Amino acid sequence: MTTIILTSTVNVHNVSYLYQIDPASRVETYLTSIKKWLYETNLNIVLVENSGYNFNELNIEKEVFKSRFELISFDEKQLPQAKYLQELQFGKGRHEIFAINYAFNHSKLLKSSTFIIKITGRFYIPEFETFIKNYDLNNYDCIVQNNRERCELVGSHIKNCHHIFDVNIDQEHIENVWLKRTSIYPNILICKIFNIENTQRGGATNIYTTI
Repeated sequence: MTTIILTSTVNVHNVSYLYQIDPASRVETYLTSIKKWLYETNLNIVLVENSGYNFNELNIEKEVFKSRFELISFDEKQLPQAKYLQELQFGKGRHEIFAINYAFNHSKLLKSSTFIIKITGRFYIPEFETFIKNYDLNNYDCIVQNNRERCELVGSHIKNCHHIFDVNIDQEHIENVWLKRTSIYPNILICKIFNIENTQRGGATNIYTTI
């Protein structure tokens, strides 16, 4: 079973280089994407939110799609094991990878999954389900986006998750971490360039039209 982890942060942490910081606008961006993942695909979706926001706007969807949709919400500022994140001003990827691991430990869907794909929660990829249906993901160690200098999409066979999503990272830019980690595997599925609706980046002023 393949499961998508959508990562989200509504109330931003003490991280430099963020552009979209208003919680209301961040929620609106996330909701647009999440609802499309639910209503326009049949994929298993785990939404993880690391600032304690519960997405009550999705209460209907939580019930309608309960067989394939989970929300894992926590406030990392309240977790002793995440204290180190509050002391680091740079590297929002550290917060994201911590959230991915938190989801691993608390999600029922992820526990029964054989392939896990992280996609930044603000982005919806219309072609993605059709694309991955063309491949037997059991034959791949990991999946990466076409431009490997970006970090919106990365996935792993469950046997490699402990390495690819290891919280112990040694540099500021998570895209470099994932490039290094995924590159050691022989069977890498490199995605095509996907067209997406114009979507505001969270960490910069520009708008993405592809992933």
